[in-house]
Amino acid sequence: MCYAYLLEHDWRYVTLSDEQVKKYRISEKKAIALYQLMKDTHELLGKNNINYWIEGGTLLGAVRHQGIIPFDDDLDIGIMHEDEIRLQQILPQFEQLGYRVKHNKIYVICGERCLDIFVFHKENDKFVLFNQSMRNKYPNDFFYDYELYPLKKYKFGSIEVYGPSEYKENLNRQYLEWDKYAIIYSPHSLHLPLLSNIEKKTKFILTLELLKPAQPLGPLEDKVNIVNSATFSGMCRGYSL
Repeated sequence: MCYAYLLEHDWRYVTLSDEQVKKYRISEKKAIALYQLMKDTHELLGKNNINYWIEGGTLLGAVRHQGIIPFDDDLDIGIMHEDEIRLQQILPQFEQLGYRVKHNKIYVICGERCLDIFVFHKENDKFVLFNQSMRNKYPNDFFYDYELYPLKKYKFGSIEVYGPSEYKENLNRQYLEWDKYAIIYSPHSLHLPLLSNIEKKTKFILTLELLKPAQPLGPLEDKVNIVNSATFSGMCRGYSL
């Protein structure tokens, strides 16, 4: 069986086999690393009372695939500016779990894969990116109050994560025809077979195969509770008589 793909640069169709379709999927190792990173982030932020929501490609993945987009290789979440100081205070906890932390215009938590944390604040009637250069880069990445709150849970592989109350308008602003087509952008560590001269952006017609989330969904480790227990145990030993 074959699938048809639509290339945006001149709207001509290219047909690829099932085996070629599989080349676009991220590896099992990357998929597990991403799901683990999302689980750890969800649990750490929750334990420290920091509200977050999935956004960008991660929100699109939860809505369209009920997990990670099979050809995506990072994660995106948002937090409010008033929670940024608390986020900074718990960054060492990410390092305890073995992740590297970087901060420039956004916060980036990295293991084998990376999670980007975008900071938002309210401006007039909507929540926009706090950093002006990021806002210029992603002008359609904003939420009206009724779109964002109350946060709700979304299925994401084998776990649940928090996301906006209403997703459709936000996704429509950022990803035209997201419910019909999937788009691969360079440079996302993927190279298009047979199409090396047009690797900037490729639009795929969604198929049942491409609607499947990145696999496998698990098993995932309970890293946050294990590290917290070890830290608490160490503190107790330090105070023993």
